[in-house]
Amino acid sequence: MTRLVSTDIKNIPAEIEKYDLELKRKTGSSLKDIAIIASGLDKLAIEPASSRVAVIPVTVGLGPISGFSDAVCAIAGHLGFSAFVTSLPDVGGLDEAFKKEAEIVMLADDYVFAAFNLQNRKVINNDEATARGYVAALNCMAGSLDNKAVLLAGAGRLGSIAADLLAQLQVDLILFDPDRNREKQLAERISDKYGVEALFSLELQEALDKCDAVFDASPGDAFIKGRNIKGGTLVAAPGMPFGLDPEAYDKVAEQTIHDPLQIGVAAMLYCSLAESRS
Repeated sequence: MTRLVSTDIKNIPAEIEKYDLELKRKTGSSLKDIAIIASGLDKLAIEPASSRVAVIPVTVGLGPISGFSDAVCAIAGHLGFSAFVTSLPDVGGLDEAFKKEAEIVMLADDYVFAAFNLQNRKVINNDEATARGYVAALNCMAGSLDNKAVLLAGAGRLGSIAADLLAQLQVDLILFDPDRNREKQLAERISDKYGVEALFSLELQEALDKCDAVFDASPGDAFIKGRNIKGGTLVAAPGMPFGLDPEAYDKVAEQTIHDPLQIGVAAMLYCSLAESRS
């Protein structure tokens, strides 16, 4: 996925409540509920307030994205976690997190965004958590994806994780990636691992015509045009840039889940709790 910019995330703290209401309207589940489903935890066994979360700014590489740490902290706080942004970045922030007895530490550089559970040394990567969260959200929005045709656009790391999760839900999986060799390799892996025969080597329009839902794990910007997509198609589009052009989004806006951070961060937190309580 493309590196976020401050304009992508600057409104998250102020609009998290509004976002959650919209998510619940579309899926029937809150952000917290979706994260819990993604983690496999028992909803009744969780008390987020007992878990202290430290968000540490990181200055290496291109450096912090303005507002990123505050946005992550706001999402954690909205979910009920006791969250704070460390006053110092990097190693100083890690020192502060330990001294303040944080259970979970979250930090990102140019390549990795991860949650570290300091109690059991487990690590939850944002790619895996985002895939889990968005598959859970798409399944909630559909009622059930069982036997529905799902187009997975993008066969990279996020798409590969999503393919495993979708295959486990017994969807009719359709793969699309401009790199046809990568698309073929993913189809073969899914077939070998799950016995699911995914369709591939289709043109985008043919794939969109066949599907009930789209999981956009592609880094492509607005590659799905209004003329391509059917009204009523369900769309889960994690990260940035957004794969639907404005006309396409207008056709399926009430069936589209898309955000730059919220579902991925929520799933990271709850998946880290699942690891610590397993």
